[in-house]
Amino acid sequence: MPRSSARAARQPTVRLGWRRALLLALIIAGLFTAYLSVELKQNGKPGFPLDDPWIHLTFAHNLARGWGFAYNHGEPVAGSTAPVWTFILALVHLVTGKVAALVVIAKLLGAAFLLASAVFACRIAARLTGSEWTGLAAGLAVATLGPMEWAMMSGMEVTLSVALTLAGIYYYLRFRTGWMSTLAWILFGLAAWARPESLSLAGFAALDSLLRRFALKRPVAFWRGFGAWLVIILAWVGFNYSLSHSLFPQTYLAKAGNTSLFAAIAAGSLPQLKGLLTVGVPSYFADFCVHLWHANPALALLVPVGLVGLAVSAFRRGRDTGLLIPLLVLGYVPLIGLVSPVFGAAFQNGRYIGNVTALAAVVAVIGVDCIWRWIRHSGIRLGTTALLLAAAGFNAATVSVATIRNTTRAESSINRMQVALGHWLADNTPAEATLACNDIGAIGYFSGRYIYDLTGLVTKEILSYRPDRDRDLTFINDRKPDFLVIYPVAYPGIEQAPLLKAVACADVKDNTASLFDIRPQPRTIAGLLVLDLVVEPAPATLTVFKCTWPPRP
Repeated sequence: MPRSSARAARQPTVRLGWRRALLLALIIAGLFTAYLSVELKQNGKPGFPLDDPWIHLTFAHNLARGWGFAYNHGEPVAGSTAPVWTFILALVHLVTGKVAALVVIAKLLGAAFLLASAVFACRIAARLTGSEWTGLAAGLAVATLGPMEWAMMSGMEVTLSVALTLAGIYYYLRFRTGWMSTLAWILFGLAAWARPESLSLAGFAALDSLLRRFALKRPVAFWRGFGAWLVIILAWVGFNYSLSHSLFPQTYLAKAGNTSLFAAIAAGSLPQLKGLLTVGVPSYFADFCVHLWHANPALALLVPVGLVGLAVSAFRRGRDTGLLIPLLVLGYVPLIGLVSPVFGAAFQNGRYIGNVTALAAVVAVIGVDCIWRWIRHSGIRLGTTALLLAAAGFNAATVSVATIRNTTRAESSINRMQVALGHWLADNTPAEATLACNDIGAIGYFSGRYIYDLTGLVTKEILSYRPDRDRDLTFINDRKPDFLVIYPVAYPGIEQAPLLKAVACADVKDNTASLFDIRPQPRTIAGLLVLDLVVEPAPATLTVFKCTWPPRP
C-alpha cells in the first residue's frame, strides 16, 4: 500500500457537509413542530411529561432572583443532578418569566442539543466507517429515535448529556495525541455536570487508553487530558460538598444512598454486594436491551453486529478505532446497576441512559455498514441493506407517532395534577404556609411556598430519619407543616387521620405520568415491525390536606 493511502487509512478524515447538517436540522424541526402542535391542540398549553423539569425551573428561578442554588430561600442544596442544565435555564429566566415561554424555550433547547447529538453521531459513524452516507444514517437514527424525541420535549437535561457524550467520543477518536486530545476529556468532565452517571465516561476512556497502549501498541495521550478532567470533576465535587456536605448530589443520596455499591462497602454487607452483582447488574443490562428493542427493534438487532465490527476494526492493522464505544455500550448500563440501582435502566423513557442509548443507535448503523462490506454478492448486499434500512425507518416512524401521543397524554396528566394544585395552593394558602410534598416540582414552582420534600431531594434532614415504612409520617409529625400534598395511596389510612382535612384534590383517572414508572409497551409485534407502543393509564389521586396540629406545650 502506498504511504499516502496507509496514512489515510490510519487517520480517516470525514466532514459533515452543510447540506446533511441542514437535513438533520429540518427533520428535528419537523418533529419538534409535530410534537408541539399536537400538544397545543390536545392540551391547550405547553407542558412537561414529568414533574421533574419544574424542579429545574424552580432552582433556575431562584438563581435568577439572587437566592443562589437553593430550592427554599436561604437553604442552598445540591438538589439538581444536572446543575449545568439548571444554570442554562436560569439564564432563560433572566430573559423571560412567562411560563408558556419558559416551557417552549426549554423544549427548544432540547431540540438544539438533539441536533448537536445527531451531528456528532454522524461524525462518529463517518469517521469509523469512512462513509459519509453511513454517517448521515447514524445522525438520522439518533434524531428519530423515540426516546430522543421524548427527551427533546421533556424539559430535562437528557439531550444535553447525549450531546456532550457524543462530542467527547468524537474528539477522543479524532485526536489521539497532542493538546487537542484534551478536548475529549474536558467534554467528559462537563458531561458529569449534566448527568452524574457520566463520571464513568472517563473510566472507560482510561481503560481504552490502557488497552490501546499495551495490547494494541498504539500511541496514547492520557495524563494531560485526565488532568483536565480531574480539575472539572473536583469542581463538581466541591460544588456538591459546599451545598450538601457530600461528594455526590443530594438527589443521589436520596435515591440510591442505601442501595448502592458504596453503601454495601461502607456497611460491609456481603449479601447486598452479592445482590448487586448477581441481580442489579444483569437486570439493568436486560432492561437496557428491552429499552433498545422498544426504541427500534431493527436497530436493536443490529447493535451486536456493529459491536463485532468495531472490535474487529480495533485490532486491524492500519486502524486506530480503539474499543471505547464497545466498552461503553456493554459496560455503562451494568455499572449504573452496580452504583445506582434504583429504578431500572428504562425508567422514564431511559432518561438516565440517554447517552448510551444514542450511542447504541450509532453502533447499529455501523452494523449495517459492516453487513454491506461483509456480503460479497452485490444483489444480496443491496437487498439486505435496503430491507434493514426500511425496517428501521418504519420502526422509527411508528414509534415516533406513538411517542407523540404518549408524551402529550403525560403532559396532560402533569398539568391536571401537579400544575393545577400548584396554582390552587398559590391562590388559597397564606404566603408563609409550609407544605410537605411527594412531588415538589410544579407545586413548588407555582405555589411559591416553603417545601418539605418527603423524598429528600431538597430536604436533607429527612435522610437522617431511619428509612422505614413510617419515616415520612415521623418527619411530618416532627416538622408539623401547614399542608400535606401527597398521594393518599402511599399512606394507608391517612385520610381518616383526625388532624388532617382534605381541602383540594386532583383525581386523574387517565394518569400516565405520576406515582408509578409508567412505561410504553408494544401492543403488537409482527416480525421487526412495531405497530404500536401504548402507555396503559394508572389512576392517581394527589390530595391537599390542611393540618391542624395541637398547640405546643
